[in-house]
Amino acid sequence: MEHLPKVEAVWRRWEPRFIAAGVDFNTMMKLKNEIQDWTEWCTKWSERGADLEKFGDEAMDRGHTLSAAESWSSAAILYQFAGMYYINDMDQFHESHKRKLAAFAKAAPYLTPPVERFEVPFQGVNLPCNMRIPKGIENPPVVLFSSGFEGVKEESHQRTQRFLARGMATISWDGPGRGETWEHLPMDGENGPPTAAIIDVLEARRDVDASRVGVTGPNRGGFAAVKAAAYDPRIKACGVASPGYDRRSVKWDDPYEIAFMLHLFHLNTEEELRERLMNQTDFTLEGEAEKIRCPLLVIVGGKDEGAQYQGSLRLYEEAQGPKELVVIPDAERNGNNVPFKVRPRIADFMADHLVARPSS
Repeated sequence: MEHLPKVEAVWRRWEPRFIAAGVDFNTMMKLKNEIQDWTEWCTKWSERGADLEKFGDEAMDRGHTLSAAESWSSAAILYQFAGMYYINDMDQFHESHKRKLAAFAKAAPYLTPPVERFEVPFQGVNLPCNMRIPKGIENPPVVLFSSGFEGVKEESHQRTQRFLARGMATISWDGPGRGETWEHLPMDGENGPPTAAIIDVLEARRDVDASRVGVTGPNRGGFAAVKAAAYDPRIKACGVASPGYDRRSVKWDDPYEIAFMLHLFHLNTEEELRERLMNQTDFTLEGEAEKIRCPLLVIVGGKDEGAQYQGSLRLYEEAQGPKELVVIPDAERNGNNVPFKVRPRIADFMADHLVARPSS
């Protein structure tokens, strides 16, 4: 594939995201020194993941289950960032994906609280969901995490901690075009129906309170959460960062970005992609934002791109329920460079409106 990404540009774009997701700073500095060319990206990240996974295996051999689980879940994040954008080599892309799933599956039962995997039938496939329920709390409310275009459920692991600490159960899941679901369903902006399918399953459970469900997500994941809140009145709160309003924009002068979008949407040509995005309305909130009646928190970064910044303000203006707008001047998109200002604010908002109480 021609026109591979420049490593420097990838670091500029996602370095704050890597740190906010839990990548050790020292590990990231080593990777920055080691990776000289994009063709080395997936291999080097995967090597670091394998090293950390081996450390987890050794910890388990010694009987230290929590150390093992922490190492395995961290290794899964490294595998995720190894391959999430590496579509120039699909063999490496799929291998890093498999290793991510395997490492996180090893960690899941030993994390505190543990991760329960369940699947939700939707459009002929099963949507994989990772649920965590805080210990010592009977029937807690639930927060659903939606991912952006490159995001997966395993990457949300760090984000769930703040919600669990405030007495909320969490579900991270792979929707259409994301993670495990990508090979079965292409990317789709209508996040309401799959979210509703998850809530349907929650209503049949007795260990969580499906009458107190919130949705959240960063960037395009925030946009997806907002689409769900507009669709399903059972959602009682929505807290998002940098969601925007119209997410149909593509860097049409970047061949690799176009190739990545074709990959997500299961399309073959740029013409097909333009037609898909511009002739359908699933990636805009036009006619949707005013349907939001639940409490809404919109966090906007002062350094968000112009259209995204203005779009988030438009969403706030058009939403019809109780709403709160927070502008953080030094925040880049999603607030990944200042997670300590963004993530607690969203978690607190959810706890207030879902009436969550931490374990005493």
